[in-house]
Amino acid sequence: MQSRQINRKGISEQVADRIKEKIQAGEYRVGERIPGERDMGIELSVSRNTVREAYKILEAYGYLTVKHGTGVFVAPPEHQIRKMTEAFFVSNSHMKDFFSVRKILEEWTVKWAIENSDDDPFMELEQVVNEANEIISGTIDYQRLAELDHKFHMTLANKSNNVVLVNIMNYLIDLLSESRNKSIQIPGRAIQSIQEHAKILQAIKQRDPQLAQQYMKEHIESVERSITKASPKES
Repeated sequence: MQSRQINRKGISEQVADRIKEKIQAGEYRVGERIPGERDMGIELSVSRNTVREAYKILEAYGYLTVKHGTGVFVAPPEHQIRKMTEAFFVSNSHMKDFFSVRKILEEWTVKWAIENSDDDPFMELEQVVNEANEIISGTIDYQRLAELDHKFHMTLANKSNNVVLVNIMNYLIDLLSESRNKSIQIPGRAIQSIQEHAKILQAIKQRDPQLAQQYMKEHIESVERSITKASPKES
């Protein structure tokens, strides 16, 4: 019995690979409904159950989306990135590794934003910083500050003109949304983040990639320290 299960799993993975090749070759396009389990089984000379398992594998990897009552569809590339990043569970045990990756991405983000943007591309960033400063000078809206923090980093990603980077950054930053909402309420953290954003923006205006990267590195390390300190220790 165990041998049969192993063999069947092996076949379903092979079928998943064959369907993935068809997607990558453009035989099935993004948003297109692919054949049902029975028809695909006939096409590939395998059982319906094998196709069902192959579809589950491809859905887990983000190549397919299943719409119940409608069918199975080819997912867009950003859906694959989302599935990949959702596989992470950000806990204290690997928070340091997570921030090491984010630090690299953010440093390149700010560099590419400077190199690839228009003559006056950073008005939106300045508006974000100015609004954040107005909030902390009055009744503090922590939810809005968290939204502005997200907007600052995603605006930079968008200015990089790198579609893959934008999608990765979007989901990586979203992974920390709950921690960010808590850390922004730590006394002094909101003001510190706004000041750090202002320094990054100033370096960007000076068209100084190295200085902007240095300030971004310092900012991410500062955020990491705040989130790690605020997070409950794992037993």
